[in-house]
Amino acid sequence: MTLRTAILGVLALLLALAAPDTARAQRREFAGTVVSTGGTLVVENRRGERVGFSRGPDTVVEGKGGWSALAVGDRVIVRWSLSDGPRRAHEVIVLGSGGGR
Repeated sequence: MTLRTAILGVLALLLALAAPDTARAQRREFAGTVVSTGGTLVVENRRGERVGFSRGPDTVVEGKGGWSALAVGDRVIVRWSLSDGPRRAHEVIVLGSGGGR
């Protein structure tokens, strides 16, 4: 094995190990209170920023019976990906129900 082949092999291994971190870096979370439900879930964070999320075919809702059970006032964390065209919720975790923030 030549030095050049060994270096290329090590570089290929490092790139393969770094790839999952790059994909994970594209994942985001948005936490706040649900202000609107329906086809689009709108969540407002503590700064007053509102973000809308659509439901995907594989969207998982934890802490409630499903997407249709989400209600205004629920405190949630929405996990989504930057690579999605329209912002799509991959996972919605309900932290609490009710009107409090």
